[in-house]
Amino acid sequence: MKKLLLILLIIGVTAYLFVGCTPTVPTEGEGEGEGEGEVSRVVMVELFSQDGCASCAKVEPILEQLADEYERSEVVLLEERAYGPYSLNEIRDRYNWYLPSSSDRGTPNILFNGLNQRIHGDSTYAAIKSKIVLELGRDAKIKITIARNSDSSTTTITGTIENISSTSLDNLAINGMAFRNRGEVGLKYLVQDIFAEQKVSIATFEPGAIQNFSFTLENINWEGNNIHGVIFVQDENSLKKEILQAFYVE
Repeated sequence: MKKLLLILLIIGVTAYLFVGCTPTVPTEGEGEGEGEGEVSRVVMVELFSQDGCASCAKVEPILEQLADEYERSEVVLLEERAYGPYSLNEIRDRYNWYLPSSSDRGTPNILFNGLNQRIHGDSTYAAIKSKIVLELGRDAKIKITIARNSDSSTTTITGTIENISSTSLDNLAINGMAFRNRGEVGLKYLVQDIFAEQKVSIATFEPGAIQNFSFTLENINWEGNNIHGVIFVQDENSLKKEILQAFYVE
């Protein structure tokens, strides 16, 4: 009898040890790396304005406030002077390209990821933010990686873009802008260069494809003059000239 009890005890202990050592397989979404690799859509907001414009003076502080409320990984604001002081030929060319009809080019004009959303004229904090929220809700199709190297006179921005969508993307352009805070309302994100002459064109971009790019900016002291930038991927031939993704360059 005692031998039988001892045998049963040994069997029970052995079974417990085996059960206790059985690994638990994590369910989907658990474990290391949860959330890694996710890419969010960035909203690139372009304000076309001019000095002396009463309506511009109303929306400029609102846009700058909103830009400061969001992370640069969510919203990047570019203030582009279409006319007058601080205007550039490449800014005027871009404005005309967006809006070929002169009747559409009054200021202010606020564009959200190209012409996906647009506000022309006076607006409010709530109305502008609602456009940003709409764009933040869109899925990202492009992933951008960036590296910047600068000295006192030259800056090189290199990186890659990747098609992370399940469809082919056509007629893309990789472009960029440099901007600077000039310390005044309406000039905190003032564009002072567009990299249009160096932009990279892509006829067809298949799912999973990766494209390298490089921009070299001469005669610019990036860090000494507190320059910032943005790299963006735009569908140039689409009706809305949609900006599919943007990436802030510190």
